[in-house]
Amino acid sequence: MIPQNLAGRRIAITGSTGFLGTALVERLLRSAPDCELVLIVRPGRRGADRRVERDILRNDAFDNLRSQLGADGFAEMTARRITAVAGDVTSDNLGLDAEGLAALASSDIVIHSAAVVSFDSPLDHAVEVNLLGPVRIVETLAGLGVAPHLVTVSTCYVAGSRRGRAPEEPVDASSFFVDVDWRTEVDAARRIRLDTETESRTPANLTAFRDEAHGELGAAGIPSLAAKTEQLRCRWVDDKMAEAGVARATSLGFPDAYAFTKALGEIAVAESAGDVPISVVRPAIIESAHSEPSPGWIRGFRMAEPVIISYARGLLKEFPGVPEGTVDVIPVDFVVAAICAVAARGPSDPTKVPTSCRWRRAA
Repeated sequence: MIPQNLAGRRIAITGSTGFLGTALVERLLRSAPDCELVLIVRPGRRGADRRVERDILRNDAFDNLRSQLGADGFAEMTARRITAVAGDVTSDNLGLDAEGLAALASSDIVIHSAAVVSFDSPLDHAVEVNLLGPVRIVETLAGLGVAPHLVTVSTCYVAGSRRGRAPEEPVDASSFFVDVDWRTEVDAARRIRLDTETESRTPANLTAFRDEAHGELGAAGIPSLAAKTEQLRCRWVDDKMAEAGVARATSLGFPDAYAFTKALGEIAVAESAGDVPISVVRPAIIESAHSEPSPGWIRGFRMAEPVIISYARGLLKEFPGVPEGTVDVIPVDFVVAAICAVAARGPSDPTKVPTSCRWRRAA
């Protein structure tokens, strides 16, 4: 049912270079016959095509496909079914050129998985990606005059730091949610960045950064000292922005800036959607694969793995926690399966659901 419904469809994906995105690309290529993928990636220095080849297709997630098809067959299949376009969800029109916009306009489904997932990311960075990213997608689609099914990946932690039941409902329909305007939050995050940048350039702070740089580098030349001073200044600004993110999130009942900006992102994209039908997928903490593309597969050293390995090696003797607590994680292949199922089923009937609630969630 799911492979048949996705067969031959053109699917645009953001965040394909990430952990979840890589697993999603692999599953679609392997399980959805002849579907075509439009991968919207930040080009970096080498361009979108090279980045897709280096950062996605060389990953060991594709080892089974390479083994089945052979090196030449795998290269032919990916060349035929993947279109890489340079883009960025932090830019208007997603930073797409005319060719990229045409590729997006021809897509039947758009899966938005690009996100800042760090719990302590700078507030303004989380706002630009997690909150405004999906808004820019629907605005770009509206500008193109198309309305493909948008599947956007959020998090179950949009329910906030609460006890008891957290029913699957729109964020702003929850009695727990404090009514704040997402546009005001965007403006405030940007102002805090400007104020923090200004503060970092005061004579006292610049002297402190230079002294710290000198203490680290010793008798280094002026260019090296200047570069280190600027590095320390930028780090200081990001640390202050991360503190601002935690402070604002906790003031509204969220554990961190990630959950806070994802929650406002759901509200913002629903308000901005227009004719674009939206489905929201809310996974818990995404962990290594249960079975696909291979048991235990994970991209990088992330999530709970550092804790697990440190405990196994005897480096971590104890870890604070609540004895009756639940470890709320989900294998990445379960999340990929849910995304594919939602994409295959299609959006709910928009004539039967209010615009602000036109979404479906899958855990």
